[in-house]
Amino acid sequence: MQSVSVIGGGPAGAMVAERLAGGGAHVTVFEEKPGWEKPCGGGLPPQALRRYPFLLEASDPHRCVQDVELVAANSAAVRFTLRAPVAIYSRSTLSGSLLRRAEEAGAEVVQDRITNLSRQGSGWRLAGRLRSYEADFVVLAAGARTRLRRLLTEDLAARDFMLTFGYFVPGSDSLLRVQFFNDFEGYAWAFPRPDHLSVGICGKVGETRMSALRDRLDGFATKFGYTTVSAPVFSHLLPSLSVESWSSLRLAGPGWALVGDAGGLVDPVTGEGIYYAMRSGELLA
Repeated sequence: MQSVSVIGGGPAGAMVAERLAGGGAHVTVFEEKPGWEKPCGGGLPPQALRRYPFLLEASDPHRCVQDVELVAANSAAVRFTLRAPVAIYSRSTLSGSLLRRAEEAGAEVVQDRITNLSRQGSGWRLAGRLRSYEADFVVLAAGARTRLRRLLTEDLAARDFMLTFGYFVPGSDSLLRVQFFNDFEGYAWAFPRPDHLSVGICGKVGETRMSALRDRLDGFATKFGYTTVSAPVFSHLLPSLSVESWSSLRLAGPGWALVGDAGGLVDPVTGEGIYYAMRSGELLA
């Protein structure tokens, strides 16, 4: 039986592991921090909920939101109700739930960080912090910043990333709000989660600095009454591929494949990546 090692236990890695293990493959998922709280809005769009209805049916805490406000750079705003809800999860909750499904399907989850990959005959040797491992096939699902990508294919360029900054704000709300700005490739958001709000902003790497992102977001938070004093802060890079990078993207080769953020598979306009992570994992499996 072919052994498959999945590096990364987020939505992409958990989905490919669940589907492969459910089909009888021998699958190991390597995740150093199972169910960690990734900096992310956590929104699952209607197409994700249609394809994976268990996300709505889950007993895990999540919030379904249909009321949305879009705010233009000149402060003109429009509110509307979505025909179908967006489900908003804490990423810790979502990733933990998807990893449990993979385990229930028969995948083994190993709490170790893979730091290096090398060919060994027709298979692979994986160097972990705890020990080394062997596999016939490797799936890289370790996120946008993984240094392992360069061992398999070309690195993404700086122009292929968005920089995010934000706060986990205590409180409750039922409105999803997004604001745009003049001469700025990105937007600010407030996503209501079950027990707090994810209030953040993203901007193109190389075109904005962290200090400028923070200033814009603080203005957004003040304008709409989000209290960020003493709120936990997050920052992260997410893929937002250029046209040139899409045209040369290589996602698989002999004995390996990339899924989710590690492959750059994120909507380059909205930055939404959870659905594409899960779908790419499903398609690869």
